Amino acid sequence: MNAKIFSSSLRIAARRSLKNMIKTYMIRDIIMDLTPLLTTFGLIALAELGDKTQLTVIALSARYDRKKIFAGVLLAFIVVTGLGVLVGEGLLRLIPENIIKMIAGFMFIVFGIMMLRSKEDCEEANNSPVINPFISTFSMIALAEMGDKTQLSAITLSAKYNSPYLVFTGAVIALAVISLLGILAGKKLCEIVPLSKIKLGAGALFILFGIMFIAGF
Repeated sequence: MNAKIFSSSLRIAARRSLKNMIKTYMIRDIIMDLTPLLTTFGLIALAELGDKTQLTVIALSARYDRKKIFAGVLLAFIVVTGLGVLVGEGLLRLIPENIIKMIAGFMFIVFGIMMLRSKEDCEEANNSPVINPFISTFSMIALAEMGDKTQLSAITLSAKYNSPYLVFTGAVIALAVISLLGILAGKKLCEIVPLSKIKLGAGALFILFGIMFIAGF
């Protein structure tokens, strides 16, 4: 009787052990399969945290419609990252990087001057007819990120892992999270900081970035 109980317990223990082993291997395989996505997410999120792109999003979302800002920046990242992953380094050979940066610099300077000259408050800025937040955000971010470290990272990681879709997904998720944090920060900024200071700081920031782009930094 004791032998039967022992044998039954042994079989149950063996089954549990086998199930645990299978689960362990399945989890390991899933994690291994998601390595390109997780690696890309981590690297790009850290690289973009506090970078000029996030600062740009904060400055824009402090004064303009946050949904349009988010839509514009997300579309820009999808286009730039998608081109980087799918086309690879050949993209950078089609258009000289210095030309892209000069155009981006000019746009940033113009936008900075417009922000310094505008006189509406935070609520009026959301409905301002002077500028389309979606188009402006998309244009500036797309040009600023073309050939930048985010796109180059996507190209490199895509080549390393030979998994463009996972690299693309990881990059876009990371950039969306960073942008969303910037938008939330911009919204809070508009609530606690006088508009005159926001305009001065944001305008100066855009002009500074524009000069840096044109100078090749």
